Amino acid sequence: MANSERNEKILKAIQAKTKRVTVSKKAARDSLVEEGIYTKKGKLRAAFGGSEPKKDAEAA
Repeated sequence: MANSERNEKILKAIQAKTKRVTVSKKAARDSLVEEGIYTKKGKLRAAFGGSEPKKDAEAA
Protein backbone atom coordinates (compact mmCIF):
# COMPACT_ATOMS: atom_id res chain seq x y z
CA MET A 1 0.00 0.00 0.00
CA ALA A 2 1.41 3.36 -1.01
CA ASN A 3 1.51 6.27 1.41
CA SER A 4 -1.13 8.11 -0.58
CA GLU A 5 -3.52 5.13 -0.30
CA ARG A 6 -2.84 4.83 3.42
CA ASN A 7 -3.39 8.55 3.95
CA GLU A 8 -6.63 8.43 1.99
CA LYS A 9 -7.93 5.57 4.16
CA ILE A 10 -6.96 7.44 7.32
CA LEU A 11 -8.75 10.59 6.14
CA LYS A 12 -11.88 8.60 5.30
CA ALA A 13 -11.83 6.99 8.75
CA ILE A 14 -11.47 10.39 10.41
CA GLN A 15 -14.32 11.81 8.34
CA ALA A 16 -16.56 8.84 9.19
CA LYS A 17 -15.88 9.19 12.93
CA THR A 18 -16.44 12.94 12.79
CA LYS A 19 -19.77 12.39 11.07
CA ARG A 20 -20.81 9.85 13.73
CA VAL A 21 -19.85 11.93 16.75
CA THR A 22 -21.25 15.25 15.57
CA VAL A 23 -24.85 14.15 15.17
CA SER A 24 -25.68 15.41 18.66
CA LYS A 25 -24.13 17.10 21.68
CA LYS A 26 -24.40 13.84 23.63
CA ALA A 27 -22.55 11.87 20.95
CA ALA A 28 -19.81 14.52 20.82
CA ARG A 29 -19.48 14.61 24.62
CA ASP A 30 -19.40 10.80 24.85
CA SER A 31 -16.66 10.71 22.23
CA LEU A 32 -14.52 13.22 24.14
CA VAL A 33 -14.96 11.19 27.35
CA GLU A 34 -14.09 7.97 25.51
CA GLU A 35 -10.94 9.57 24.11
CA GLY A 36 -9.90 10.73 27.59
CA ILE A 37 -10.11 14.45 26.94
CA TYR A 38 -12.99 14.99 29.38
CA THR A 39 -13.88 13.14 32.57
CA LYS A 40 -17.25 11.43 32.99
CA LYS A 41 -18.30 14.42 35.10
CA GLY A 42 -17.62 16.73 32.14
CA LYS A 43 -14.41 18.31 33.41
CA LEU A 44 -11.49 18.92 31.05
CA ARG A 45 -8.52 16.74 31.99
CA ALA A 46 -5.38 18.55 33.18
CA ALA A 47 -3.32 17.25 30.24
CA PHE A 48 -5.66 19.18 27.94
CA GLY A 49 -5.76 22.46 29.88
CA GLY A 50 -8.10 21.61 32.75
CA SER A 51 -7.21 22.23 36.37
CA GLU A 52 -5.12 19.75 38.31
CA PRO A 53 -7.09 17.38 40.54
CA LYS A 54 -7.24 18.52 44.14
CA LYS A 55 -5.12 16.51 46.57
CA ASP A 56 -5.96 15.83 50.19
CA ALA A 57 -4.19 18.13 52.65
CA GLU A 58 -3.14 15.09 54.71
CA ALA A 59 -1.33 13.49 51.77
CA ALA A 60 0.92 16.52 51.29
